[in-house]
Amino acid sequence: MTVDPSNTPPATTGSTSTRTTTGIVSGTEWTSVDSTLLSNAATLYQSPNTGLRGLAVSTGEPLCSLHVIIATEAPTNSYSHKDDGLPHTLEHAIFLGSDLYPFKGILDKLANRSLADGTNAWTATDHTAYTLTTAGEEGALNLLPIYADHILYPTMTDESFLTEVHHVTSEGKDKGVVYCEMQGRENSDGSLVDRAILDLLYPDPCGYSSETGGKMRNLRSLTNSQVRRYHAENYTPDNVMFVLSGNVDRDEFLRVLDEVERSVRSKPPARREGRPWLSGEDGDGVPPMDLKAVGVIMPSSYSSAEDASNEDEDDTRSSSCNEKPLEIQFPSEDESRGTISIAWRGPKYEERREWVFLKLLWHYLTDSAASPLQKAFVECEDPLCAGVHPADEIFTEGYHQLWFTEVNVEKMELVASKLFEELREARTGFDMERMRMVVRRQRRRLLEFAERRPTDALIDAVVRNFLYAPREEALQPGEAVDLAADVDVLPLYADALNVDERCWVDLIDRYMLSRPYAMVIGRPSAALATKIAADEKAREEQQAAELGPEKLAELGVALEQAIEFNEREIPEEVLTSVNVPSLDKVKAVPVLTIRGVGKSIGIATNSGRGISQEDSDFVLAKLRDSAKRAHAEALHVD
Repeated sequence: MTVDPSNTPPATTGSTSTRTTTGIVSGTEWTSVDSTLLSNAATLYQSPNTGLRGLAVSTGEPLCSLHVIIATEAPTNSYSHKDDGLPHTLEHAIFLGSDLYPFKGILDKLANRSLADGTNAWTATDHTAYTLTTAGEEGALNLLPIYADHILYPTMTDESFLTEVHHVTSEGKDKGVVYCEMQGRENSDGSLVDRAILDLLYPDPCGYSSETGGKMRNLRSLTNSQVRRYHAENYTPDNVMFVLSGNVDRDEFLRVLDEVERSVRSKPPARREGRPWLSGEDGDGVPPMDLKAVGVIMPSSYSSAEDASNEDEDDTRSSSCNEKPLEIQFPSEDESRGTISIAWRGPKYEERREWVFLKLLWHYLTDSAASPLQKAFVECEDPLCAGVHPADEIFTEGYHQLWFTEVNVEKMELVASKLFEELREARTGFDMERMRMVVRRQRRRLLEFAERRPTDALIDAVVRNFLYAPREEALQPGEAVDLAADVDVLPLYADALNVDERCWVDLIDRYMLSRPYAMVIGRPSAALATKIAADEKAREEQQAAELGPEKLAELGVALEQAIEFNEREIPEEVLTSVNVPSLDKVKAVPVLTIRGVGKSIGIATNSGRGISQEDSDFVLAKLRDSAKRAHAEALHVD
């Protein structure tokens, strides 16, 4: 039998005021405020000099996680297009060397010395995040200043751009790590449909419809100078937050953060004008949907007894509004199954309760074979598709979306009418008993997630708070309150158990039945698959012909030289500049193993590291008492 009696919530409840601490490295008067995130003590730090931010969360995990978050917005502007993929190309460039460590791959090599399994990163629509996970905090703290140097001061050499982003080979073919990555996904059904949906939901010039990975056509003309400019404008200290979670010593975290502060202050000052996503003329920069665009559809006239006040609004639908979905093709040898997506604008970022309830409602509608939409579309005698699942993103004004996968192409026109028919039926026969069961199940899942993987349970909300939460130039106590509210939705789950049917019906009415929606139908085409391959081959052949043998040979030499430069050997003194952390400082997983039969029940040898003797004795006494009451000779515990 394996028992974990630990994971006791810390007593911290959060402070009501900020405090200042002098950094021992830079001398900066750091401002900080305490909070509690899903029962984990946390402290938020900010430098008043550079705007640099840090968050330390004591989750107690033996694995320590570092997340470095940057808000990245990429709309069309004077020097780039929203589909150039600048956030993604920059993410790749970061790992190819920095001012102090100008070597490709040095981060991963040093990470391996620090009890980590390497580094990683992701590029989302509205942010970029860089990650590191180490056994114990010592390795993460050793790597943090080096990671910061790569993120804030990357080399971004032309050689790195050539190999990592895009180049033309001596045969006239387009290659590059980023280019090939996007080549593998650009023409997939999910990517094409999603891009079309986002263009309808967030028309230009909004960055929420950007292809942050980059489209191949754009990547072929992208330059390193554009990437450098994007870095200079967005990777500023006041637009970065370092989040360290696990078995964290917050004083040590602040000391290392202060090292980064000293490095930043030694460089020319760099600050953004305003925050990404929050600097538009209307405060959030999100334009309305174009109701005349093909694929944007006004719902048919509908009003409920509870919401008759919407009748006049429904009747004002203009005859000029489009009522047809947008149809696109995607390459596929199988022409029998397609993909459909329907999406609506959702609540604003600050409407936390609306978002939590809307997500719960989608679980009710789709999460099992017993849910209304699964029974209507999948679990029936004549299914229209193989899967129905929701998705959403929380932006300044987010969206929620329903995907229909492997849809029978002969019945694609039936999906929308069937969906809205089922939604109306769901609202008239709403099952409150099942809804409460869904809420309780999601609450249990969150609690289990927060116990097993606390960092993963809170990081998405931390990122969202950093991007969109209101804040002043100086750190304020209210920011800790906002952060805790974003992370801990358990109180809202409790509210969801107490609302009546009208609340859920109102959500269906307001967010699904009575607002414009975007609909994209993706049809498979074998002919398109053949055409794309043929067009790409012809384009590359024409490119090779236009360049000519002499220029192609030059490109081949340039590529070889770039590879040689990027792969140059890292000096031994650089590789050994970071100390290997002590295993003795790594907190063990607190597991207590007890074995035996009857009166011989006892703690196994070498078990119980990280568990107090008091807790061990308590568990052992409970088991022995249980064995005694159940007749010890018949009980076997292992």
